[in-house]
Amino acid sequence: MLGIPFLAFWILLFVGKDDLGLKGVVVCVAIWVALFLTFGYLDIAPYFVVAQALLDIVLVLIIFGGDIGRV
Repeated sequence: MLGIPFLAFWILLFVGKDDLGLKGVVVCVAIWVALFLTFGYLDIAPYFVVAQALLDIVLVLIIFGGDIGRV
């Protein structure tokens, strides 16, 4: 269960690399790394899954233009 948001993030980056462009992919990975390090440093690592799931939702909305029926 914990791996689903992790896999979804990387799959969405691969699928949306044309829509996001290089800058968008770099920004998304930077946000992911910042979340990972911050949640690990604050010792609240289990909540990282929630933050990553929210990041996945934002990526879905950006990549598919809010038209989730297109998925």
